[in-house]
This record gives sequence, C-alpha cells and structure tokens, in this order.
Amino acid sequence: MDGTSGAGTPRVLHVVVGHGLPGYFLNAVRSLRAVAPGDTLLVVDNASPQPGLRAALAAFAAADGNCELIARTENDLRANRKVGSLYDAYELAFGWAARRGFGLLHLIQGDFQTLWWDDAVAAKAMEIYTARPACVNLQMQFLSRDRQVTEDLAPAGGGLVKLRNYGLTDTGLYHLGRWAERGMRFTAAEQTHARRYLAAGCEVIRHPWPVDAPIPWPAVVRGGAQRGREVNGVKPFLLRPLKPDTIAWLQAHPGEAWLEDVCVPWGWACLTPMWVSDVDSIEYWVLRYRNARRDGLAHLLPRWEQRGVDHPGRRLLTGTYRYRPSLFRLFVAAPAGEAARRLTNRK
Repeated sequence: MDGTSGAGTPRVLHVVVGHGLPGYFLNAVRSLRAVAPGDTLLVVDNASPQPGLRAALAAFAAADGNCELIARTENDLRANRKVGSLYDAYELAFGWAARRGFGLLHLIQGDFQTLWWDDAVAAKAMEIYTARPACVNLQMQFLSRDRQVTEDLAPAGGGLVKLRNYGLTDTGLYHLGRWAERGMRFTAAEQTHARRYLAAGCEVIRHPWPVDAPIPWPAVVRGGAQRGREVNGVKPFLLRPLKPDTIAWLQAHPGEAWLEDVCVPWGWACLTPMWVSDVDSIEYWVLRYRNARRDGLAHLLPRWEQRGVDHPGRRLLTGTYRYRPSLFRLFVAAPAGEAARRLTNRK
C-alpha cells in the first residue's frame, strides 16, 4: 500500500500513548476522536496501573468501530528511570501503522489535548515534506511564548522554523515512508534519538498550524510514581476546544500562535506563561528573568489565566477550583532545591 487514500491524500493514523493519569489520558483520547471523528485512532496503554482506566479505555475502543487499543502489561523502568518503556510502546504504534499502510502518523502523549484537526493540516504537511527532504517529523504542538527567549528555535527558510537541537522529537506528525527508508527507531531516551538523527542530517520543522496543546502545569509520572495531582475536570475537556474563527486566524497567520494564545484551561485556572512539565528546577524563573530583561519588569512574575473560569474573580478568591501548578513546589521547593544543589557542588 502507498499510504494514501483514494483521493491521493495521506492516510493519517492518530495515536495516543499514555501511562496512568486517567483524567489526562481519557481527555486526550476523547479530544482526538472529537476533532477527527472519521479517522483511525490507535490507543496504546503503556501498562497503566489503574484497573478503572484500563477498563474505560477498553470500553471506549469497543464502542468505537474505528478505534483500536493496544494494552501493554509491563512498563519496564529499567529501560528509562523517568518514563519506563515508553519508547517500546511507540515502536508498537509505528509497527501497527506500517503494517496497515498509513502514510502519516500523528502522535500525542496522554497529557496532551488535540484542539483541532482538518484534512488541510495533512495536506500542508505534505507540502513541507516535499520542500524539506531531510524532515521526517513535524512538530505539531503549540509552544509557550517562553521559547522566544531561548535558543531552541531557528529559521528554516521559506517562512518555516525548525527545532535547533532535534533531529527527532517524541510527538508530532511523522512521514512513515521516510521513517522506513531511513530505518529509524526510538532509543530509550529522548535526547539520545534527538541527537542521533540530528547528526544524521534530519530536521524537525514546526508545522505552521499547530493542533496539539500539552496540559499546562501537569501532574507527571516519574519512576513509576505520580507526582502532583490531576485537575478535576468540570467541563467536557480540560482545555477549551478552538472555535472556527480562531482556526481561521491560525491558518491565515502561520507560525504566529503561541500556547498562551489558544490554551484556555476550561473550568480551572493556572499561571501564565505556562509550563508543560514537572517543576524540578528554577528554569521557569530563569525564563521569567530573561523575559523581564527583554520586555520589561511587568513580565517578571507569572499571571493568572482565568479565561476558562466561569466567575474568575470570585472563584480565585474562594479557591473553589483546583489550579495548577503546586505553588509550594514552584515558589519554595524548586528554588530551595536549586540552592542546595549549588551549595553541594561548591563543596
């Protein structure tokens, strides 16, 4: 099979890979089905420990004629102390797609939400792939504005932007023909395969119309244990889906949308600029400092994002919704940990 539909457009497989964190995982699965109701969806459960989550995923797949579930039974922490055997789960998904002749694979992790999708996204991707023969993987997520004060992004010509330090990333849209031709594989660690394929001449281009948003300030699973609490969903999705006028604006202004522009926590609030991983260091404060130096002191401290809260002022004062992040971890634990590390290193 050539990986295209009868109309000559790429056949896209949407994939969600997750482990635990039931609210996030189910939100990711439901979001993809909502925005791409006619496409094939593959869910890979990387040995989630919660019986209720496993049952809910099985029930979802059984009720959806175009959804398949791969339920792994072991998440081997010997492969990677941080994420276990996540990349073994990835390999299962890529193999499943190849055997069924898909041309493109759209991959998100369980703590993401797909905010919109359209066949034009895949068509635009093929234009980029045609123009960029070294690209196998397009980044599809909205990036935080903090990326503007780092050196992570670089011009790629033709109005495109690439990730400076990656030849392969862990999420996005993958060209399966090129993947097979190059014999590409994920390793046990993100930075290892990122550097390997960068050295091999591969590049990761940022799609000018992102579709995926990581849940900001998430609870995470590290070393097999959950850190932080998931947000209790009080709306249909954790993030508010995009409206047609916003999608039209995105397509008319390629590359101009950032995470904070479109990511609206629905029924809860969080700090912005947003953070999309665990808070283990003072890196967030380093970026706040850089932002303040560039744009003024008003950008030194984060602000509350409350567009998705029904009664912002009153709800914030009463504390009746569950926000993220952990303020103790952000303001106390992370700075204290960094100070301790620096003192230890000086000895």
